[in-house]
Amino acid sequence: MTDTIQKEKTDVKSTYEMGLRLLKSSYKSGKIFTSLPKSGIPLSHFDFLSLPALPSKDRKKIVKKFLSENKILNIGTTGVFSWAIINTIKDYNDNEKLLLEKYFTECEEYFDCKVNAEGLLPTDVHDNWLGSADRIGILIENQAYHAKILDVLFLITEDDMYDFKKRRLMRAARNRLDGAYVLDKENSMDVRPNVFIAAFFAPELFMSKDWQKTFDASLKSTDLWLNWGGLTTLGQSDVNFNPERDGESWFFVNNMAAIVLHRLDSGKYAEKIKAILRASTENAAWQEHTGRPCEVVFTMDKQIKARGLYGLSIATFIYLYRIYSS
Repeated sequence: MTDTIQKEKTDVKSTYEMGLRLLKSSYKSGKIFTSLPKSGIPLSHFDFLSLPALPSKDRKKIVKKFLSENKILNIGTTGVFSWAIINTIKDYNDNEKLLLEKYFTECEEYFDCKVNAEGLLPTDVHDNWLGSADRIGILIENQAYHAKILDVLFLITEDDMYDFKKRRLMRAARNRLDGAYVLDKENSMDVRPNVFIAAFFAPELFMSKDWQKTFDASLKSTDLWLNWGGLTTLGQSDVNFNPERDGESWFFVNNMAAIVLHRLDSGKYAEKIKAILRASTENAAWQEHTGRPCEVVFTMDKQIKARGLYGLSIATFIYLYRIYSS
């Protein structure tokens, strides 16, 4: 048993080291981002997740190029970008922070025009990353993204206005999205993994006990949990569950879920965390060919659906390894 555990640890560590090399070399070859790999400008909601895992000089080049475009994208991309900057703020000098302040101020002015009277951000179909689902309105993860925009502005400017807006958002989110468990969207009892995404970016939106009761409900085998170490995109007991559409399991989301569970209660959720880490290690190392992970698989037999190099699954695997090994 001891030898088996030691081998697993060695396999995970070697895959982690391979992931670091792969992510760096992939940036050089222009293949880190899923949306516009030749230009390096990310447009999907999550591509900026990879930034903190890159060497400082590489991620600064990406940020500089992105800021030069001066484009305000969807709330998902902007929120994840905010999170990435918060986690790499030491990279930037005072003059560079002024450029970041200018960009994020324009973003906040744009999204602030869309918030309702309570401070929540309603969104349409273009701001729903989960294309297979009809999700319009007050979505849990989009409130987390908006919170990160406010956080990065407060970090850079120390202006209490952003802290005030953040606190207003939190009160409204707890009022509108807290039912028997934290809701995926207002007035919906759908069980979806977006609660893990929201908790990854903005765990402060809800109290620990609220997240815990939500995850306890979500991680039942009749809902999101897959025994090989993954999550579906809709609870399997839902009358509308369609295996072809809702049986997809995204490795980067699974990794984010494991990180969230580890932060919340690493002992209670140890088996789930280990299962996800094991599946992600296998994916990162072997699933298409060595070192070329896939991003999404079908539910029952782990059949590969999307192939190729994806910075998201590699980067979130790197983050999961770091928090788990520490």
